Amino acid sequence: MKKLLSIISTLAVFAVAVTWAKGPEAVTDLKAALEKAKKEGKMLFVQFGREKCGNCQALKGMIRAGEVKLPEQSFVYADVNCDDKATSQLFRSKFKVEGRTLPFVVVADADGNQLAARSGYGDAEQFKRLIKDAQKKAKTTQK
Repeated sequence: MKKLLSIISTLAVFAVAVTWAKGPEAVTDLKAALEKAKKEGKMLFVQFGREKCGNCQALKGMIRAGEVKLPEQSFVYADVNCDDKATSQLFRSKFKVEGRTLPFVVVADADGNQLAARSGYGDAEQFKRLIKDAQKKAKTTQK
């Protein structure tokens, strides 16, 4: 009986881990994310926000749940802290986002060129449209 309970406990822990493992692994260093996207030839999805931001947490939840899909074969997902001075400086020198509400979200090509951006809360459909618009723009700029 103890062995059976041990197996059940192990399976339960594994199930919880698999549930939380949904969605892409976030890179938390913007410079590293830019380098990774370039090296791997992938688009870059940057979420510039903070841990205590409800809008930022909502977007993270949508990504984790798979409501906003960022396939790892196509995207590098960067979740970076706007309160870090060096990160903020790099983000603001590289990208332009209109608005004043977190998170600032940018979709860029593999070379770090901004394709689409938005600010503030959005539902999953709005973020999907942002990604789709960026992908369309990427295709037209590659020609």
